[in-house]
Amino acid sequence: MMAQRKIFLVSIFVISYLAFADLIAPFDPIMSLDRQNLSSLPPLTRVYEINLKDGRKVIAFEYVKESEFVYYTQRFSRGRVKLEDLKNVRSLIFVFGTDNLGRDVLSRTIYGGKISLLIGIIASFIALFVGLIVGVFAGYFGGIADKILMRITDVFLAFPKLFLVLVVVSLSQRQTIFSLILILGLLSWMGIARFIRAEFLKLKNMEFVLALESVGFPELRIALKHILPNAVLPALVNIPLLVGDLILTESILSFIGFGVQPPTPTWGNMISEAEKSLLSTWWLPILPGILISATVLIMNWASEVEE
Repeated sequence: MMAQRKIFLVSIFVISYLAFADLIAPFDPIMSLDRQNLSSLPPLTRVYEINLKDGRKVIAFEYVKESEFVYYTQRFSRGRVKLEDLKNVRSLIFVFGTDNLGRDVLSRTIYGGKISLLIGIIASFIALFVGLIVGVFAGYFGGIADKILMRITDVFLAFPKLFLVLVVVSLSQRQTIFSLILILGLLSWMGIARFIRAEFLKLKNMEFVLALESVGFPELRIALKHILPNAVLPALVNIPLLVGDLILTESILSFIGFGVQPPTPTWGNMISEAEKSLLSTWWLPILPGILISATVLIMNWASEVEE
């Protein structure tokens, strides 16, 4: 299977996931139906939502209808409502349990995956845009421009990216999803710039480029219209790899408290919140942890070029 076909299949899946994530999440990922009664429920717990005609809702673990009343049992209390006030009873199941605030883990994982993917994808395209600009000027025009741009690239590459991101994030006064995307994108362009530069150095000495130069085509037009498309296509194969790397970076940042802030869920901050009560709520980090690993592996697979 060619890399382009794998990227296409992964892209279709990711676009579908982003489009329907809000619809397939069974519960609100931000707010709990009943924090007191639903907190820290283990996987596959079933509860009942007793809906009353006046709009009130009661969450119960058990209920029974007797004569004129519906008797129900909650975590710390029992109660009853008149049968004539009852609208309906809905059965709810929390497949992966709930967190300490009573929020459904499955819903938060689905929604958190949407946030993590959006951060990785948008930041990777920002990195691609910056890398293209640097690589085009360095590779085609060469000379002093090439030396300056490559030395700047080397300076950025000299620092571990996670350390550099941490420094920049800690200096930002107000951390938002947009600012995190911008920081990750602007600190991830170096590999793309070097790749584009190498492609330009190879392509600009080919016969079709020399022929265009000999008939007087402007250099910038040759670079943008004739060389750039041939240089960009191989670079796009590396985008899924960069997306996976940025998702992993965002997860690490969120885990240590420098990424997306609660209550907005991401896979990273879900694991961070789970770490505080891991012994009593062991199920909380399992699903987001598996999905982080699976996403990175799938992105690496999509970028793999087969001989």
